[in-house]
Parts: sequence; structure tokens; C-alpha cells
Amino acid sequence: METSPPAINFLHGNYGIYHTAMLVAAELLRKKEPVVIVDAANTTDPFFIAGIFKTAGLEPEELMQRGFISRCYTFYQVDVTITDGLAGFMKKKNAKTVMVFGLLDLIDDEQVSIPDLHDILARIKQTFDQLKMEKISTLLVSTPLHFQLKDREEYFNAFKGISDVTYRIDKEYHHSPARRGRNGKTDSDRNKAHRQGTGTVGKLPPGAPKRAAGALR
Repeated sequence: METSPPAINFLHGNYGIYHTAMLVAAELLRKKEPVVIVDAANTTDPFFIAGIFKTAGLEPEELMQRGFISRCYTFYQVDVTITDGLAGFMKKKNAKTVMVFGLLDLIDDEQVSIPDLHDILARIKQTFDQLKMEKISTLLVSTPLHFQLKDREEYFNAFKGISDVTYRIDKEYHHSPARRGRNGKTDSDRNKAHRQGTGTVGKLPPGAPKRAAGALR
């Protein structure tokens, strides 16, 4: 991504697609380029990335100091994390690549009204366009949407309106990151969250991943 003009890229396919995206993140970190990941799919696996470096005979600790992750547990948190502070955080860390895992995974929630959904998507699109003008590339990563609210699966097409370039990978992977629970929260707990909540952005350690809620800083 760093050798191409800044763009909003969309990578989708089966669940192994997150494995592919983490390979991209690992390569950027290997080149000592900062990477920010907004994870609404709760799939980022620091152990996997650290394992890549160890296999290559590299020291994970130093390389992973340039990786930052924000885990989001509601769509309103996704909104705030991306639209309220991401641009400033990218500039502060001199990062030229942001990855967003499962941008629409959390819209399967009756507490997210359709008007809110449309407003949030418009704000997110505006933020990504702003980042592109600042020479920052965005990589959106998603599997197909399978929701209880079936009518919301059609919003997968929203990716086409947001992105400049689309990539699809259908190959099955034997090694995919394990999907984690949403921080032990029930649906009721998640629905109580509001737009002021955000996912934590912290360094990607070679040990346990960050899970607490907080703000971009």
C-alpha cells in the first residue's frame, strides 16, 4: 500500500481474509512503518503477528511498538473512533496506513437506527476522504455479512460507495484468527453504550491484546 497512491481499499472474502490483512500489517511493521487498526470484528491477533517476526528471526518487541489497535464493541464506538480523532492520531504517530476490520459487523443491532446508520456512514466516508487527501491509505477488511436483522445484510454494498478499489479473495485458509467474544459483554450491555464511547488505541504488544474501552489518544 505504501508504494501506491493513497486510496480507500476494500478487501473481502471468507474469514481467512483477516489473516491476509494481518500479513499486510506485519510486512508494514517489518519495514518500520506505523500501522493503526480499528477492529470492529475483534479479530486482530498480536500473537500471530509476533509469530511471523519470530519465524523470520526478527525481534517482535521493537517492531510491534509501531502498531496500534482500537477495539470497538458497538457501531457508535466505530463512529467516534474513526470520525473523532483518527486523523489527528494518524498524524501524531506519523502513520500512513489505517486498517478497519469489520466496519459494518456491529450494525446488526436494533439500537442502531437506520437514520443513524446513514449519518454515521456519511461521516466515515468523509473521514476516509480526508485521510486520502493527507496521503493516508485506508484498508477496509470484511467477510460477508450474516445478521439476525437480515435486511441489514444489504448494507454490504455500502463498501462499494466508500472504497476506491475492491479486492476479493475466495481461497480458504487453514490458519485463521480465532474469533473472540465481545469483551464478555451481553447484547444488553452493548446496547447501553452510546456515541461517546470509543475503543482503546494502544500499542500492539507481543503478549496479550488490549481489550479495555477508552479514547483515541
